[in-house]
Amino acid sequence: MSYLTVYPKAKLMLVGMLILGIFLVRNYQLSGEGFLKYFILFIMAFIVINIVILIRRVFSPKPSITLCEDYVISTKNKRYDASQIECVYMTYKRIGIKLYGRRLVPSDLCFYFESSQENAGLEELEEWAARNQKEVKHKFFQTLT
Repeated sequence: MSYLTVYPKAKLMLVGMLILGIFLVRNYQLSGEGFLKYFILFIMAFIVINIVILIRRVFSPKPSITLCEDYVISTKNKRYDASQIECVYMTYKRIGIKLYGRRLVPSDLCFYFESSQENAGLEELEEWAARNQKEVKHKFFQTLT
């Protein structure tokens, strides 16, 4: 079954970039001539590019995760067999699927279920993990970006 997902912390990062951008615009107006003014311009250009990417992520069609009988298709359409998966991490509503031989969860296997499909997605994930003998750990995990 395929479930829609959302990018973890994209909205929070968007708000943070907007606040940082406002702060830098204020400092740009107050700064004098020289290196500092050009450095602030460079950072502001980076922030604008980042904001455009984040807006595109937030409002674009949502990626999905597909849980099949003995494999998972990630948000980037990569197929992972159950034999490659070590365990499933859950932190609050954030979910990560950890692979064998890796310390960190790959970014395409870290997601939140869309709010309308959250309960059904969590139930299906628990069933998938039990069916494939994968442990579900309710603890903090880090992602590989």
